[in-house]
Amino acid sequence: MIILGCGYIGTALAKAALAVGENVGVLTRSEGRAADLRAMGFGEVVAADIVSDNWHAAFNPAGEAVVFCVAPSKAGEDGYQHSFIEGAKSIVRWLDQSAASGRVPARELVFTSSTSVYPQTDGSWVDEATLVDAARLGAAGRVLREAEEILLTLSPRLVRRVWVLRLAGLYGPQRHYLLDALRGGETTFPGDGANWVNLLHRDDAVGAMQACLAAPVEITGGIFNVTDDEPVRKCDLLAWLAGRVGRDPAGLKFDAAGSARSIHRRNAAGQTPNRRVANARIRQAIGWQCRAGSFREGYAKLLT
Repeated sequence: MIILGCGYIGTALAKAALAVGENVGVLTRSEGRAADLRAMGFGEVVAADIVSDNWHAAFNPAGEAVVFCVAPSKAGEDGYQHSFIEGAKSIVRWLDQSAASGRVPARELVFTSSTSVYPQTDGSWVDEATLVDAARLGAAGRVLREAEEILLTLSPRLVRRVWVLRLAGLYGPQRHYLLDALRGGETTFPGDGANWVNLLHRDDAVGAMQACLAAPVEITGGIFNVTDDEPVRKCDLLAWLAGRVGRDPAGLKFDAAGSARSIHRRNAAGQTPNRRVANARIRQAIGWQCRAGSFREGYAKLLT
């Protein structure tokens, strides 16, 4: 397995693969992070910017599983453009160079996209068949959608199948800002409490990637939403968490304007998307199931 971008979920996937005896090569931006990854025992660790060609010779994609799960190189649209569009183009050059040398294609490519490609604001349900209107997408959604298209149209001579996984809002170990804020005494939270939130525990994100990589060859890949089974209104999520940490939900409030600061959370009109994301397709196609079917099970692990 070759993991291009070894951050929050990339590292978790790499550790899971290493634990079952897979040979794992990883790419990361910083030499400091690379040193940490080498200490974990990964076979090949390269520190380089994914947009460059400097890392291409270090990894042979022929017959391998490739996972593209970078985070933006910096805040703002430029960071998304750099990491996802230019990063995807670098991957295409790498695969093309390998194929030109007579090697077999990569076995498969997994790209971790995001449910931010759905701009709906009316609380409606969306699935993979929902029309994505590029004109309504915010900067992050537009960039991710373009990266999806670059990878979904790759020739079979470069990769046998491509998976685009649209991940919901990730949380898990070391990533639980609502809990941290509540424990820190915060009383005002960004966003509209009536809006729907779609969540995904880190371990379920890893499980979805593993399920795709292990799927029977007759399944050809494609776009899949990866989220837990139960969207929740943000006010209900916050109230539930507050009760678990001894805070009075009545003393908490939301600041709808605060969410507009996040490029990842707004659409072209500057609105925070409000939709419920369905995960039926990945469950039916490859049998993936959430271990944390809702926020209750996922946060229960963190609370204990």
